[in-house]
Amino acid sequence: MRLPGGPARFLKAHHLIAALAAATVAVACITGFAWANKRVTVIVDGTVTEFTTQSADVASLLAEAGVRASANDLVSPGRGTEIVDGDVVVVRHAIPVTLHFGDERILLNVVGRTVADALVAAGLDPTSGMQTDPAVDSPLEHDMEITATDVFIRVAQEEVVIPFDVVVVGDVSAAPGSRKVTTPGVAGTSLKVYQVLVVGGAEGPRFLKAQKQLVAPVTEVVTLGTSNVFRQVMVSRGQSRPTAPDVAGRTIKVTSTAYTPWDPSCIGHTEFSKGFAWVAAKRKSLGIPDGWGIIAVDERVIPLKSKVFVEGYGYAIACDTGGVIHGKKIDVCFWGADSNAPSSSAGTYAQVRQARDAAYRWGAAHRRGTVTVTVLGK
Repeated sequence: MRLPGGPARFLKAHHLIAALAAATVAVACITGFAWANKRVTVIVDGTVTEFTTQSADVASLLAEAGVRASANDLVSPGRGTEIVDGDVVVVRHAIPVTLHFGDERILLNVVGRTVADALVAAGLDPTSGMQTDPAVDSPLEHDMEITATDVFIRVAQEEVVIPFDVVVVGDVSAAPGSRKVTTPGVAGTSLKVYQVLVVGGAEGPRFLKAQKQLVAPVTEVVTLGTSNVFRQVMVSRGQSRPTAPDVAGRTIKVTSTAYTPWDPSCIGHTEFSKGFAWVAAKRKSLGIPDGWGIIAVDERVIPLKSKVFVEGYGYAIACDTGGVIHGKKIDVCFWGADSNAPSSSAGTYAQVRQARDAAYRWGAAHRRGTVTVTVLGK
């Protein structure tokens, strides 16, 4: 008798399908586990760590990695962000510090590395020249005390008075000792601009940056009666040193030398008549009164034709210059024992010797010291 083969073949196919289904489920489970693993880079305060994780979001990843982060700390991306393969998660912990600024005491949780970051967190500009202790580039430490002092430059301006000068002019036609103000003096004004360093609200030193004259001062001119002829009183044995008369004028401290008309630096030769002629020409051209002397000056300090009184020499006219007369220095001229000596060619060799002796004594007396010159005017 022949047995039917159909049912046997059906049973075999059924078992094969079941086996294939079981294998598919197993592969799916293995593959699904592999797909759930993600490689993520975690950077905590600059320290880099790589993780393989099945965490779904950043918060789960940090819990798995044992990284604690408070609300003051920086977590990027945010805690609720879904994790995907290749993500980079950054955690920066806030550092608690105390900032002292003026009268304020500010508690800060700073997500940063340096004192400059703490200033920024407090709303201050670390590039404005502010002074800090510790310095702005110092690394932050937990519970650090920071002192910040505001430093800035303030511009200030001030209007100041310019005093007027007084010039005294001799008048030979007026009574001796009489005094008259012919041009009243008027003070001027100028504007000064300062830069003021302000540190912590307190003004520091001032630096003058600009000055502008607003109103020019007017020089006061005083006329002094001098109808008497002034006579020189020269320094010599047994005589006292003359001092300036009781007249106003601009005074200058100078060094002094002396010369004669016969010095090589003056007329360049020793013929005595030439020297007397030189003095006579000077006195005539400038109207130098009898008894007045002649001095050489630096005209940038004492203008030429100025009338002066030289301590120890007497009245004189600034009517000469010299190659070595620079700055606050004068050279007084002798053509005899004093300035009352004859200045015409009728002079004698004895007078030349007296002039040279007087110049020598003057130079010896003033080699290391200074003299006072009172400038009376032109």
